[in-house]
Amino acid sequence: MPLKILSHASIQVDYLNESLLVDPWLIGSCYWKSWWNYPPVEKNIINNLKPTAIYITHIHWDHWHGPTLKMFLDSNIQIITHKEPNERSIRDLKEFGFKNIKILKHGESFSIGEIKITPYQFGLFLNDSALVIETPETNILNANDCKIAGSSLNQIKKKHGRFDFALRSHSSANDRICYEIENSEKIFDDSKHYTRAFKLFMDNVKPKYAIPFASNHCHLHKDVFSFNNIINDPYKLKCDIDDIGGLENSEIKVMMSGDKWSLDEGFFINLSNKKYFDNKPVKLLEYQKNQLKNLESYYELESKTKINNRTLNAFSKQLESIPKFFKRNLKKWRFGLHLFGGKKDYYYEVEPYLNLVREINDSDFHAMKAKIFMPAIVFNSAVNQNMFHHSGISKRNKYVFKDQYNLNKWNNLNDLLSKVELEVFPISIKYIYRLFLNYTLRWREVIVYFQAYVLTRKGLENYDIEEVILSKK
Repeated sequence: MPLKILSHASIQVDYLNESLLVDPWLIGSCYWKSWWNYPPVEKNIINNLKPTAIYITHIHWDHWHGPTLKMFLDSNIQIITHKEPNERSIRDLKEFGFKNIKILKHGESFSIGEIKITPYQFGLFLNDSALVIETPETNILNANDCKIAGSSLNQIKKKHGRFDFALRSHSSANDRICYEIENSEKIFDDSKHYTRAFKLFMDNVKPKYAIPFASNHCHLHKDVFSFNNIINDPYKLKCDIDDIGGLENSEIKVMMSGDKWSLDEGFFINLSNKKYFDNKPVKLLEYQKNQLKNLESYYELESKTKINNRTLNAFSKQLESIPKFFKRNLKKWRFGLHLFGGKKDYYYEVEPYLNLVREINDSDFHAMKAKIFMPAIVFNSAVNQNMFHHSGISKRNKYVFKDQYNLNKWNNLNDLLSKVELEVFPISIKYIYRLFLNYTLRWREVIVYFQAYVLTRKGLENYDIEEVILSKK
């Protein structure tokens, strides 16, 4: 039974004649040329893939990667994902042309030959899923980006026992690093949190092997290349955890693209992958140079981008879909939006409560107390795909606030826009019904949210809250 790491967040599990592929992002980039697999995936790995089924953990593009999924359209392959209150992922799969789609409820098991999988959802509205993969010889917990903790994690441990392998992310995927308060040195993210959270999770789950996962990417676009410095690579993670005493019951195994394990032969680790981290700045520049033709073609496309009224009206409609009751704290608050990198610079004043988007001049923009800088091509793409909140993951946006008050207002709006993206808004009876049915199976999660709320009232940041809850085994 081989377990094989394919890419940033993709694994392959084979047993006898069946092959399960999870979260395949194997070609190209995602998030508007910002994210790239690191190390790059060798072509022979892609060419030799013959999966029986594909499981998708959640809708983020480094897991739900359209160009890679389209490689399997002609094979009538079975696509498996989990049942969510919103039906966006399933609808998009059908629009792609996939017909053999299996939807699993929270905690529902399904077998592909002798490979049994069980998804467990976690995350208010976002609905990431951790996936348990079991064969007669081994069991794996693929937590990937899912921040499952507390009673929800205990459910998995109680049902499935100790795991041979647990895989979890170990680096930032959010856009907090792009935030700035004028004349302030406040830091909006704790880079060491991701190391601590990885350790706490593994000490809680106690797998035989702990695999750093779903963070093996880099940034090659010229606008975000500098952010490679904040990525917590797996070798650094291992050293940092060793420095604080190591894991309590598990062994960290760094496995990169092409590395694998089998019961008969143990681990096969391709030592050439280590070279990508021994002199990482040089290797990143080489990687960027190798992709220069691809990148320059995209830079040219960006330079031709125009913002039209259709896109602005679509953005206004997305604001309008948020009920005013939920926007009541945003009355009379505005933010500036600078769209750059296209045919010209565009400046707008956005008043979310009234759903207004007005064009302004650059001096009026710079006088505003909340300013969002976004590439025009990203705005066009994100709005027209109803993925505006998603745009921040690219780290291509910049957010500048006069003070904490304006940052809080933006966080409020950004959270509401994420619910537009996830089709919570506009509110419908069908969605509320599906949400209720979903949480009858996920009731343990409500306990975790209550714990998180209490900790929030004590002034803890989200990443501190995660650590507190994970520490309770």
